[in-house]
Amino acid sequence: MKLSHSFILSTIIAFVAILFLYNVSTHTQTKLMPAGEPMSIGSADDADARYNYELMRLRDPATGRIPDHIRELELAFARTIPNDAMFASQNFKTAGATWNQRGPYNVGGRTRALAIDVTDENIILAGTNSGGLWRSTNGGTSWTQTTDINQLQNVSCIAQDIRPGKTNTWYYGSGEGTGASASAGGAYFLGNGLYKSTNGGITWSPLTSTNSNTPHTFEKFFDVVWNVACNPADTVNNTVYAATIGVIYKSIDGGTTWTIAKGGGSTYSYYADVLVTPKKGVVYATLDSQGPDKGIWRSEDGVTFTNIIPAGFPTKFNRIIIGNAPSDENQVYFLGSTPGFGTPDTNFQGSVEWNSLWKYTYVSGDGTGSGGIWEDRSANLPKTGRPFNTFNAQGGYDLVVKVKPDDANTVFIGGTNLFRSTDGFSTSGNTTYIGGYELGAKLPVVNMYKNHHPDQHQLLFYNSDPKKMLCGNDGGVFKTTDNTADTISWTSLNNGYVTSMFYTCAIDHATSGNNVIVAGAQDNGSWFTNNANPLTPWVTPRGGDGSYCAI
Repeated sequence: MKLSHSFILSTIIAFVAILFLYNVSTHTQTKLMPAGEPMSIGSADDADARYNYELMRLRDPATGRIPDHIRELELAFARTIPNDAMFASQNFKTAGATWNQRGPYNVGGRTRALAIDVTDENIILAGTNSGGLWRSTNGGTSWTQTTDINQLQNVSCIAQDIRPGKTNTWYYGSGEGTGASASAGGAYFLGNGLYKSTNGGITWSPLTSTNSNTPHTFEKFFDVVWNVACNPADTVNNTVYAATIGVIYKSIDGGTTWTIAKGGGSTYSYYADVLVTPKKGVVYATLDSQGPDKGIWRSEDGVTFTNIIPAGFPTKFNRIIIGNAPSDENQVYFLGSTPGFGTPDTNFQGSVEWNSLWKYTYVSGDGTGSGGIWEDRSANLPKTGRPFNTFNAQGGYDLVVKVKPDDANTVFIGGTNLFRSTDGFSTSGNTTYIGGYELGAKLPVVNMYKNHHPDQHQLLFYNSDPKKMLCGNDGGVFKTTDNTADTISWTSLNNGYVTSMFYTCAIDHATSGNNVIVAGAQDNGSWFTNNANPLTPWVTPRGGDGSYCAI
């Protein structure tokens, strides 16, 4: 029997009414009220109390009366408020779709993906988890956004196929498993798998084998991609690896199909990383201690993986990232968050976190036992200069380890701040503070290292000159021409790299045509502009996390 719409509607209304009456009858008397206050307005002693209350709320203060025809005026005003019909009309769509870029031109956002094109060092690709992927062809003097406006603007990692004849092929991953705000565990962005470019990063297409097309719901391991890496030593296959939540994936056909190299299942690790050495194609991977495939894995063929985690390594570990020495691929560093083990550090809020740094040197065989030498160098992690100048990774949110291409002893590590050691952190006496917060920074106004920014995510060296280096952090993209100097000189490349993530913004609603904007940004403070020219730099009174603003 087919029920009429009117019968269904009346039934629903009756059901809701019953629920409402039940709720009132069962819960009204338990509502907490200040002592001595009536449960409602109006009583047997003052029957007009409700009327007087409403009159007080609605009357004109000047006359003490409710204005004439106010109901008609109210309805007339309501008709001017945008509604579904207006949004559906083409005229309204046309008017509402006109947007002008306001900036800020000079402020970059949290940059987790960063790469230099091996065919032309003037071409830099950089991506953020809320601002899309950007490409510069002039060394960072200017930028062009290459993710389409209709694509998910969420980039977590990037890799180029550097083999001769293949360099136009790029991959980037999406999704960020540790949040948009370092202190908010649930603030991460889910992604939509991997994207691929075959024209040098100018345009991108989703890899359908990895996409779920539901970035609002976690239902696929590819929804968060920690890292992506190509195998430049494979001359036969188009081999690419992806480290996702729970899985190390491998593809030999450029991402068309995938197999699970390690991980997966109903119980799985949260954090993962993968690295492929450029000359020998040896694969190193990490999966945190939550899953059955937890550990540090090594494979020479990408098929058979051996867990090389040493005796004495912490039993509980979260995010562990990998750095390889290009001048000696047998030397590999592992830096990570290891609660209760390694070196403790106390941040400015008084919270303690533990981090570890280990060096591994491959000797022979499958790399286990005597086939690999492990050294725990955690004790030499920087731990002086509180409260803002220590090594603090905020639980693994900001974490990077890189080895200088022409010197295996020069190692850079980054958490909140950036450090350089000239003896691979084998001692604590050859370490230099080179970025992040200003040395000696303290509350209430916490300054930054000159032309740099806290919360490090990426470091890259130029092939033509290993002293030249790019850094990606919560403030965007920065460059130095001499990473060996005692005091590093940084230059901001945030020139039209419009990727800052704003939590809130405010405009002057009272003044027609007013150009003032005030906005609070993630880890970039609150910013101000009063100029409609998007090339005009915005200004800020202070750093930190920006938030609510008002004019």
